[in-house]
Amino acid sequence: MREKFVFLICLIFILPHCTKKNPKESFTTVSEQSKKRCNTEPMWKEQSNKKEVTSLINKGISIHDAITIGISNNLPLQAKFEEIGVKKSDLIQAGFYTNPNVDCVFRIPKKKDLQTNIELTANFMLSDLWQVPLRKKVAQYDLEVKTYEIVNEILHLRHNIQKNYITCLYHQKRLHLTKEITNLINSYKKRIDYRYKFGYTSDLDKYLAESKLGEWEVNIIDTQKDLQQSYVALREILGGEISIESVALSDMLKTFPDITPLKQLEYFALTSHPTILIEKSKIARANKTISYEKSQIIDNIQLGVSYKRDFEKNVSGVGPSVALDIPLFDTNYGNIERAKFLYEQAKKALVAQKQIILKNVATNYIQYESYLKQIKHYETFVIPPIIKAIAYGKKFFNRMQMTKMVFLETQIDLYKHRLELLELQYKTASAYADLEFSLGSQLNIIS
Repeated sequence: MREKFVFLICLIFILPHCTKKNPKESFTTVSEQSKKRCNTEPMWKEQSNKKEVTSLINKGISIHDAITIGISNNLPLQAKFEEIGVKKSDLIQAGFYTNPNVDCVFRIPKKKDLQTNIELTANFMLSDLWQVPLRKKVAQYDLEVKTYEIVNEILHLRHNIQKNYITCLYHQKRLHLTKEITNLINSYKKRIDYRYKFGYTSDLDKYLAESKLGEWEVNIIDTQKDLQQSYVALREILGGEISIESVALSDMLKTFPDITPLKQLEYFALTSHPTILIEKSKIARANKTISYEKSQIIDNIQLGVSYKRDFEKNVSGVGPSVALDIPLFDTNYGNIERAKFLYEQAKKALVAQKQIILKNVATNYIQYESYLKQIKHYETFVIPPIIKAIAYGKKFFNRMQMTKMVFLETQIDLYKHRLELLELQYKTASAYADLEFSLGSQLNIIS
């Protein structure tokens, strides 16, 4: 009998200490998921060094460099990482057994001829043996939900970095083309002004050239403003010092190849998107919570050892001690029903989330495919004819059969089309980033 009590006491003392672990160890799952989905492993830092990040940015960055820097140094995301530690600590705490309860009573005699009596009871919470594992499971799913929520935050940040990076690229190229056409207009304006002195061009040509030059100089000012704002946004999201200074970007806007069929992308998103995994974990958590709440109907069952010594009668004894709460008034019915409602809510939320994902994937897929077709059409049917028109017009311009302004308008049309093509490339890159975000992963890992 005594050996069984000793074994039970040792077991209750030893098991809780098996749960003592470093809360940051659970960050491994986040790193693995980030590596798989973004090809980047985040770091959980005590603090971010803005000067160090700024130095990295100023050296020049690719889009992958930007994602890596941002995920490891973005302050709002770093603050989110601490929530993983909170949930891991909750899990550790959930694994601890209730501290043993010791009651000791000394009855001090009032008369000299009587002796002191002693009663001693040491109880352990027996109900912990089946309630603690259930409580740990609930806490484990809490941690799982938080883990995938953080993964989703990483994907949000990656998406925003992608969009900011390609916006900078777009405005850089846009500014370059705008300056190019402005310089071309200026050179023609000078030639028109020179020939105007000798009466070879009209007042109309002179005024139109001045107006066109002013129009495109305004475009330069506007584009410079957009570019500086995009630099500020990129530096901020990467965790660097706020500045309007330019950022050297080593990547370029480009068109992308054809992608996996829509049905395959939808299947991938429905089985692996973090929001789906979050809802599935919530369902499992709610289901386990129902079991835990049912175990709480009789939440206090104690078992221990009782000792009593009566010095007056010179007798003593040791025996088992049992205590429990009888569920006469509180049957935990409300908490059980609450857990059931949460379970049904989680199942409905999963269905709703699947609909949202399907809509987002299909919408972004359609946009991306449309932009690809538009780019191809521009490159085949819009740009080549205007180039031929310029070559054709140049012959008549050289023969003095076409005014400079008509010829200049043709060249301006070419630049306008090039700017329109650039905007399409920008939209295509944005749609590609949007599609990856709706899938919850890089497209290149989906085969």
